[in-house]
Amino acid sequence: MVAIDPSFHHQLLHRVFDFPGRGLTPDRARWLLELDFPQSDAVRIESLNEKANEGTLTDEERTELEAYVNIADLLAYWQSEARRHLNGDSCVPNTK
Repeated sequence: MVAIDPSFHHQLLHRVFDFPGRGLTPDRARWLLELDFPQSDAVRIESLNEKANEGTLTDEERTELEAYVNIADLLAYWQSEARRHLNGDSCVPNTK
């Protein structure tokens, strides 16, 4: 898998979500901080991680785990932005 420059992700996320343009309100920031995987998904992620550590993932499971990782990264990013917003730091400016 080819690594993509994190700044590309950052710019792409801002173009898609554009919270600064739509207004990341305190209520929206708190809502973002409440988001998490349901327990059933957390259990599945743990199972897939164990199989990955053992080297026994199938191709389908690897794809599934990559999807979870991508969503977790996205969630972590927006939760970081939400914390910054609630702490008085503005969101990174729109890069359109």
